[in-house]
Amino acid sequence: MLTPFGKALRQLRVDKGLKLLDVADALGVSSAYVSAIETGRKAVPDGLVTDLRRGLNLNEAERNALRRAADQTRKEVSVDSLHADQRELVAAFARKLDDLPDELLESIRTKVLKSLSSEHPFARKRRGMVVAPMSIDAIRNFSEKVRAAFTKKKEIKFPIIEVLEFKLEKLIPDFYLDVREEDELGDVEGLVVSGQNTLCLRRDVYDQACADHGRARFTACHELGHFLMHRSVALARLRDDDVPIYCDSEWQADTFAGALMMSSKHCHLFQNADEAASSCGMSKAAAQHQLKLYRSKPRK
Repeated sequence: MLTPFGKALRQLRVDKGLKLLDVADALGVSSAYVSAIETGRKAVPDGLVTDLRRGLNLNEAERNALRRAADQTRKEVSVDSLHADQRELVAAFARKLDDLPDELLESIRTKVLKSLSSEHPFARKRRGMVVAPMSIDAIRNFSEKVRAAFTKKKEIKFPIIEVLEFKLEKLIPDFYLDVREEDELGDVEGLVVSGQNTLCLRRDVYDQACADHGRARFTACHELGHFLMHRSVALARLRDDDVPIYCDSEWQADTFAGALMMSSKHCHLFQNADEAASSCGMSKAAAQHQLKLYRSKPRK
């Protein structure tokens, strides 16, 4: 949830068309640091409003609005600030995690939809959670509706970062793109937590996606698929051999990401995978897979 200062800074960014990375560059910090300030994971440091005024060339009204919002924002509550008996309660719960039933732990884990650095699009060994079945055609049609909502008809490359930073919140007012540091997420490149209107990307993935890196852009599109299709899914179990792949959340998100990055309406424009990858802003491997899919299963 955004703090009052986070809401004010985010609104300022959106009004000026500035990404998290743009503000980070102006301040000489990381995109994850700016995201942490907006979400309240980090307290608003002294002098930040002055730095923002200089770095973003803010006028007096904009500076004063940020100052008022900073005054309203309380520091993040940490375990250290809790009363001794409250800290013990938190510690007791942590110790009990090892005693929880495997079924409960699994249900908690599977409510987090994530992408891992060790995985490759369309070739994930990790199985996703069981979700409502969706065919390739259904997912492809859904991706076209998403494209139509955010792009012009002849626009080939889907502007995933612009959608996550500026456009999606117009449809979902509480939506927020959260960027986290690598040491916080580890091998997790991106994640969506069921029931929350937040999509999280690891800082290096976000920065690379801003720089049009194909793999990073795919990860962002994959997590957008999870957010749009799966964030309201209740407790679920991992798919096993008896459950069809079209009920697998990871397969659905990959299928969505591929179709979103390369529309079936544009695939006839490309002579080969290299041309498709360059035009669509995706990796050559993903482009090859998507072209092969379209040619083996043409759009109905």
